[in-house]
Amino acid sequence: MSGHSPRPVFSGGSVDAFLSTLKAWQATPASKTTTTTTTPTPPPPPSPTGTGTTAPTPFSQTQAGLTFAASQQRQLLGIQRESAEALARRQQVNALIIQRQEQRFQGEQLQRRFDEERKIRAEERERTRQSNIRNLRIERQQAFSELVKSGDQVRAVLFGLGFGPLNDVFDVRAQALGTTIREVGGARELERTTEAALSRVLGRGVDIGREGVRGLGTAIGSARAFVQGGVDVQTLLTSAFGVGSLREGEQPGISQARLTELIQEVVPKGLLT
Repeated sequence: MSGHSPRPVFSGGSVDAFLSTLKAWQATPASKTTTTTTTPTPPPPPSPTGTGTTAPTPFSQTQAGLTFAASQQRQLLGIQRESAEALARRQQVNALIIQRQEQRFQGEQLQRRFDEERKIRAEERERTRQSNIRNLRIERQQAFSELVKSGDQVRAVLFGLGFGPLNDVFDVRAQALGTTIREVGGARELERTTEAALSRVLGRGVDIGREGVRGLGTAIGSARAFVQGGVDVQTLLTSAFGVGSLREGEQPGISQARLTELIQEVVPKGLLT
């Protein structure tokens, strides 16, 4: 609608009068009355008393919604609880693995220390054993030298070669040390010279070996060589007859005093001046 004043009513007259009235109406300014567009007002909220229009109830506030929310909450708590239990089990497994690794490491360290200590003790025992073996050889060499100096030349040969009762003492000690008796240095050379000397004095082949001295004959049969020989011959024969046989069950020989008695029994009186 335009804002003009109400249209005038033509009461009659000439055409000019009508046109004049129309122009006057059109020239009249519009009235200040305007038509405004109004915004719809939202409906009022539902009345607490139940009067008026009410909005639909949200699903979360319904019994089904509450039941569903509680179910979801229980599932979430169950998942959290299962996750916590799984984490605890994983942590426990990891702790056991670490514990076993630590125990294995400590066991290896302890075993390594035991092995090292055992090795050190074995080396010390071996050094001690080798030292005792050297001392045993030195003692045998000294015993051999003392026998040679004492004039018991044949017994020295047997001892140096590893034969005779005197050598058995050293042999037992050697076995306890896990070794064997060796020939004493110089024993083989002394054997050759002693056998040659006895063979020359007695006029027969003489052999010195494991069973003692073979080829000597009897003491009475060797009396002439004993009487006619000098001190060296008498010492050599005394040593040879003093050894005798070394076979099991037999005596190792006769003493020097007994040998002298036997010789005196067969030597005529008056010839020894």
